[in-house]
Amino acid sequence: MAQVNVLVGTKKGAFIYTSDERRETWELSDPIYTGWSVYNMAADTRDGTPRLYAAANHWAWGPSVARSTDLGKTWDYRSPGLGFPKDAGISVQNTWYVTPGPASQPGVVYAGTQPAGLFRSDDWGETWSSVDSLNLHPDRPKWSGTGGGDSCLHSIQFDPNTGRMYLSISASASYYTDDAGKTWEPFATRLLVTNEKGAEFNKAAFEAFRDQFPDDLDPLAATEVHAMRIDEKNPQRLWTQTHVGVFRSDDRGQSWTDVTEGLPSFHGFPIAVSKKDPDAVFVFPLAFAGLYDNFRVADGQMAVWRTRDAGKTWQAMTKGLPGPHDYQSVYREGLSTDGLDAEGVYVGTSNGEVFASIDGGDSWRRLPGTLPPVLSVTAAVI
Repeated sequence: MAQVNVLVGTKKGAFIYTSDERRETWELSDPIYTGWSVYNMAADTRDGTPRLYAAANHWAWGPSVARSTDLGKTWDYRSPGLGFPKDAGISVQNTWYVTPGPASQPGVVYAGTQPAGLFRSDDWGETWSSVDSLNLHPDRPKWSGTGGGDSCLHSIQFDPNTGRMYLSISASASYYTDDAGKTWEPFATRLLVTNEKGAEFNKAAFEAFRDQFPDDLDPLAATEVHAMRIDEKNPQRLWTQTHVGVFRSDDRGQSWTDVTEGLPSFHGFPIAVSKKDPDAVFVFPLAFAGLYDNFRVADGQMAVWRTRDAGKTWQAMTKGLPGPHDYQSVYREGLSTDGLDAEGVYVGTSNGEVFASIDGGDSWRRLPGTLPPVLSVTAAVI
């Protein structure tokens, strides 16, 4: 019987929940990487040795892509080569995202960083090199902050059929490559916002920040992609939660449909695609009152919202989740699905709570323990 692992990154370390496929009882590991902020975790099952990766950052020891070959019992945090070219004038502040490469490239692992940078390993994460074609891209001066200083590179996704690679940079652009990273083309830079509140915010943000953006670049601080996911069941389809709404593309990102209508807010960070249901997606909307509002929490009732018809309609999934008078957030990487027949959905909160559903979101139960603020949740069946 396979083992279900829920990899949880927090502001003060990492934790791993384990269960069998029934997911009736869960065991919680001891803290891993205590004192490190773990922004994202990933599991790599492309060969006979399951590997775990963690985008881990420490105030004194710096950024790391840690790796484990014994399901998290021991870790190696050394990451030689994880740095920009010396003449780039910038250095890695944090590792933000880590993911195994496509199945056709065993041993390849990618990491995204802050400032925005892409790094590649060809030896299962033991050594790293800068992907200069992206890191020295001519667009870099246009990214958020000087040289991308305030930006992070997240949401690295692969088309399992063609090998196309997608990525997003916060408050900046999204790119794809069809030639294994030799060249990069921007996309998703002009999303048509049709939901009323999102369009209102987008216009206000454009006016407020107009002078901060070059004339030839859409101000993605307003239409910013917060998280992007490919639907591996249907790789023509991409989903994104942006600053101003939820969007779906059915043509590999060339055009987008605003599917925000029916949600209580256009704003949010995470998005998770079902690995079983052909048209199901999960999001976590956050209260958002205006341009300078920073409330951005569940507005009294924690709810994961689900669509089963590709965004035509949405339902609030609240059974077993806290509320009323519950005000907490879910960060960018805080939602995940496991792809089992009775699909599991997992969500971690800024208050250190982790909830699991084994019926596709219909009902939820809280997993054991209260953790530090949760930054990421990744479900892996090993």
